[in-house]
Amino acid sequence: MKYIFIILSVCIGLAGFNACSTIFNTTTQEIELNSNPPNAKIYVDGKIFGTTPQVINIERGVDHSVKFELDGFETYETQITRQMSNWFWINALNGFIPGMSVDLLTGAMYSLFPDEMNAELSPSKVETKTKKK
Repeated sequence: MKYIFIILSVCIGLAGFNACSTIFNTTTQEIELNSNPPNAKIYVDGKIFGTTPQVINIERGVDHSVKFELDGFETYETQITRQMSNWFWINALNGFIPGMSVDLLTGAMYSLFPDEMNAELSPSKVETKTKKK
């Protein structure tokens, strides 16, 4: 009976390491978005997410396009890209193919970069010409 308990304990412990990224890294990530000047509208993949400054929570599994818009200023566009997470490699080192598969399917095997953005908005050229006249 003692050996059955030990074997079950080891199996349950090992199962806990499956899908490390999904458990520890989750499938979404917080990204801090700021702009100078503040109060710029934030669009991520074409959907509005409010105004700066703000922390948003987006999916890890795909790259994202980010756009900052503020009246009187040029639109600022950039990308948030996914990179392989270190948690995914922990699965690989442990040899847990099922865990790696779950992390791949959920997108948890990635981390988003950068995790903080500071958009410096430039005055609109149309506005500048109008002010000079």
